Amino acid sequence: MMPRVSNEERVHPRLRLNVTADVIGGEVVLAHPLADISLGGCRFASTAWEPEGRELQLVLGFPQSGASVPVAGLVVRATERDMGVRFHEISSEQKWALRKQIREAQAH
Repeated sequence: MMPRVSNEERVHPRLRLNVTADVIGGEVVLAHPLADISLGGCRFASTAWEPEGRELQLVLGFPQSGASVPVAGLVVRATERDMGVRFHEISSEQKWALRKQIREAQAH
């Protein structure tokens, strides 16, 4: 199993996996690697390019399987070090696909 990012209590544990995201917000950013991901959101380890509160459309890419999962997100943290995004308005089908792809990525 992949290491968790921290020991803090979370609803959805953060995992470091090989996942990228195409991000559409105020800017369009393609194939940006994620620092970590969970069923509740993701984090980019770079200077935030979108402000807190910005709604985003993301397409999460899972290179091992070649799958992609589109999700809506909201920037909840924007700093010089990272940008945190919480997934929202996710359908049960999207949640199922995200869970499946995270499990498959953990297995590799």
